[in-house]
Amino acid sequence: MSLRVKLFLPLIVIGMLMIAYVNISWLPQFTDFAEARHKQQLMARIDAIGQNMARLLAKGQRRSVYDSLGKLLLDNSEWRGVRLLDTNGKQLYRKETKTKRLPQSDAVYTLRQPMSHAGKPLGALLVTVDTTERLRAVHELQRYSIWIFLVILLILTVTIAVIFELVIRRPIKALSTASARLAKGNFETPLPEPGTDEMGTLVSTFTAMRDAIQRYQSDLSFQTTHDPLTGLVNRREFERRLEVALNVTRSELSEHALLYMDLDQFKVVNDACGHTAGDEFLRQLGAELYRKVRKHDTLARLGGDEFGVLLEHCPAEQASRIADELLETIQDFRFVWEGKSFTLGVSIGLVPITEHSGSLSKIMSTADAACYAAKDAGRNRIHVYRDDDSTLVRRHGEMQWVSRITEAIQEGRFHLYYQLIVPVSGEEEGVHFEFLLRMEDEDNNIIAPRAFLHAAERYNLMLGLDRWVTKTALQWLQSHPEQVDHLKLCTINLSGHSLGDADFMQFIIKELKQSGIPPEKICFEVTETAAISNLMKAIRFMSILRDLGCRFSLDDFGSGMSSFAYLKNLPVDYLKIDGIFVKDIADDPIDYAMVKAINEMGHVMGKETVAEFVEKEAILWKLREIGVDYAQGYAIAKPRPLIEMDNGFLLNQLRLAERGG
Repeated sequence: MSLRVKLFLPLIVIGMLMIAYVNISWLPQFTDFAEARHKQQLMARIDAIGQNMARLLAKGQRRSVYDSLGKLLLDNSEWRGVRLLDTNGKQLYRKETKTKRLPQSDAVYTLRQPMSHAGKPLGALLVTVDTTERLRAVHELQRYSIWIFLVILLILTVTIAVIFELVIRRPIKALSTASARLAKGNFETPLPEPGTDEMGTLVSTFTAMRDAIQRYQSDLSFQTTHDPLTGLVNRREFERRLEVALNVTRSELSEHALLYMDLDQFKVVNDACGHTAGDEFLRQLGAELYRKVRKHDTLARLGGDEFGVLLEHCPAEQASRIADELLETIQDFRFVWEGKSFTLGVSIGLVPITEHSGSLSKIMSTADAACYAAKDAGRNRIHVYRDDDSTLVRRHGEMQWVSRITEAIQEGRFHLYYQLIVPVSGEEEGVHFEFLLRMEDEDNNIIAPRAFLHAAERYNLMLGLDRWVTKTALQWLQSHPEQVDHLKLCTINLSGHSLGDADFMQFIIKELKQSGIPPEKICFEVTETAAISNLMKAIRFMSILRDLGCRFSLDDFGSGMSSFAYLKNLPVDYLKIDGIFVKDIADDPIDYAMVKAINEMGHVMGKETVAEFVEKEAILWKLREIGVDYAQGYAIAKPRPLIEMDNGFLLNQLRLAERGG
């Protein structure tokens, strides 16, 4: 039911009720009142006539009385007859009109008026009155009154309806239409001018609400498509525009280009000045880059310190020039924070977009790989993708490992191996071994870590692997207390990613407490490169766990140019000499000298040394000659599955290792 019907229907019902009230109650009452008033007036007149007639009778002028009564009968159209009675009721005079004698009814009645003079009764005057015509006129007047009332009621109804239409229904309909369109996202529906009444307040309130919703939707739309930190387009909107550009390329055979940019060493700003400074750096750099790109190009922050530029209708040569300009802009950009000045570089991957380009995901992954190829080539440079790009082929191969590693974790296809570490002197000190990670592929082949660790490190999977290795190793030790009794030390490898993760340190502490394994029997091994690249975090990580009793070994020592400079700052217990020097010491005097220097430096600093890659007995003899403390390699024992370790097998391995020494 429409609002108009809802408004007009009550008016119609009220009008009908009023008409019924007038017909049933008011008009009959009005008629009765008029008739009673008429009778009252008629009685007063007859009373006056009777008094006149009484005076004439008292004077004996009967003829004058009769003539007067006859004249009165003729002069009053409602009178049908008059009679004059004496005091005894005897009729003295009677005269009636020539009309048909009417029966007594509500319209025909006789009025009796006693006559007296000077207190002496003289008789009575009777007048027969016919009010039929007058009542007919009254009823006609009633009908006219009803029609007039109906006309007035109609006018009133129409007036009220028009007022309702103009003041209530139309504004409400306008508000309703605006609400319906507002729900569809249309904010342009015109509304009536708000007045000062309640409807005006409603219109003003709705307008204010609509404007607020429009602002909120605009803000929400902006937030959905833009990065909150820099105000640039975000990754989702960037990929949407890239998808549109791809479709245009295929339909119009046009050429576009994608730049994938990753800042070099941005973490230096965060580490030196905090994340607030890093955020401000990104804001200022984003604004600077926005001023450099063309108006119809799209500059986006893809995440972290990564930016993307979609160059529409831009051939490869022009895209290369724009990439050079952006590279130069970032090189020249100086950021100052609390007196500290920073200048960073950027690695840029450039991917042309043609009708032969693949899907959106393939283009993005290709651009990402091209960007990291620029990083691998020395950073602060541009790598342009080509169809025969061997560098990206290798990187795509690494990316394939990401899904394989993830599936292996989910399907339980990672396993722990162990390899013995023995004293070079041959003196038995208890069992000392290193946990090693192996992956089982889909065909049940065992894959060495060198095949997948590089990809895991590059794509941030090492933290998950380190957690799995640590938890699995401690659980195995907990379930084999007889091995723990003979254990001197077992080594667990950690990546550089884990050294900088505070949650991972708490994870280790929790697992150590739950397992009940004595911390002094656990040694965590990190590479020299990982320790130096996260020096402060590495020192803190090592110090906290060493306070619990754990030990640390520095792997691949000697591979870095600044090994000795950093060594005195690292709280490690063992130096594992890089196998690149160990494997040829039996034949190469330079390697021999390097191993000897590292061993002596370690001993001076109070650290024990471990030589890896001991693959033949001649190497073991040279190590004993130099004074290296421990040896590890195929000449000692090959890596074995952890499930094969038991007391008898382990003791047999130790005896074989001692016999080989």
